[in-house]
Amino acid sequence: MGEQAENLNYDCNYNMFLAKIMLSSLPRSEDRQKAVKWMKKLTTCNRSLEEMKLRNDFMYYLVVNIQQGELHPPFTENPPPSPLPNIAHLLPGGVAAPADVDDMNDPSSGGASGGGKKPMLYEHSPDGGAFLAAQPVPRCGAFCYLAVVAREPNRD
Repeated sequence: MGEQAENLNYDCNYNMFLAKIMLSSLPRSEDRQKAVKWMKKLTTCNRSLEEMKLRNDFMYYLVVNIQQGELHPPFTENPPPSPLPNIAHLLPGGVAAPADVDDMNDPSSGGASGGGKKPMLYEHSPDGGAFLAAQPVPRCGAFCYLAVVAREPNRD
């Protein structure tokens, strides 16, 4: 597994840190308890690189839910006892089939929905999102993209 596994674990630990810090922002104690159960479930999911990637996807959506102050499916229920690959369909927008894992980051494949609708940013990009997909994503911090486009004046 090597460096890729190390990077995936780093990302997971960072999101776990964020989730723990923001946990008190969930107003309902039942939601806090469910979030903790999901965090415990996700810490056990590290048997393969694919499972670690999926774990990080779940962690990301859990952090987003906690940040919004309200849990949304699948986090409104306790985590199922089944392994992550068997519950991948619970992720918002679905997830690609195992054969399509390499296509998940390819904007032309429709992202994680496995050929579904492309993200709006990719749809409106002149190159279909190829430039954005090729940009490095920092391990820590934020990624910002700004584009300035000049249009020719209308000639009547």
